[in-house]
Amino acid sequence: MKLLSLILSLGAVGLASSARAANIIDSIYGVGAGSFELPGHGAAQYETLASGDTDISGWIVDPTTIDWVKDSVWNASDGSYSIDLNGSPSGIGGIHTVIPTTAGTTYRVTFDIAAFNAPGSATDPKTMDVNAGGTSTSFSLAASHSYSVPFSLPLVVTWHSHFVEFTATGSSATIGFLSTVPGDGSAMLLDNVSVEAVPETSGALLAALGLLVPLMVRRRSV
Repeated sequence: MKLLSLILSLGAVGLASSARAANIIDSIYGVGAGSFELPGHGAAQYETLASGDTDISGWIVDPTTIDWVKDSVWNASDGSYSIDLNGSPSGIGGIHTVIPTTAGTTYRVTFDIAAFNAPGSATDPKTMDVNAGGTSTSFSLAASHSYSVPFSLPLVVTWHSHFVEFTATGSSATIGFLSTVPGDGSAMLLDNVSVEAVPETSGALLAALGLLVPLMVRRRSV
């Protein structure tokens, strides 16, 4: 019973650690930075940001343009802003941030993506690459909605949550999102980016469970 109590305690600690985990992007650059909320812009619908632009707190635009979009155009996943990775009119764009890390620690990058077909859009599904700590992963998402002229704003898009993990090798890591949709004004949409250290407690819990099973079997056989 003592061992069982210990395992349950470890599980509770693991759950509490997960609940307390803070978004590193928000911790470094301000609450809302991971959702592109800071500092906001004054345009009625969107602003097109060029390569090297740092208007969005904590983020750098590269290699070409992106659109920083208000929820007056389509629904954001979190807050009032989201990103179209192809800037107007149809440039392949991307955006990245740099966060502090501890070598040997595993980090989880979670993010929401959406896809729709705008009038004249020829690409479906939408695609992008996510670079996390030097490892690139490709993502593809079929358009949830298609719109033709005339249409009214705001549009409706459906958001999907995904994640990647990486193990840090140094004191900082770059987290980047790059469109792979060429020549199309409608690309992958991005919002609600979060980076958290993966709690080590989960490993301890699994090890403890590995000890518990043979002990329980032994007690039943006595």
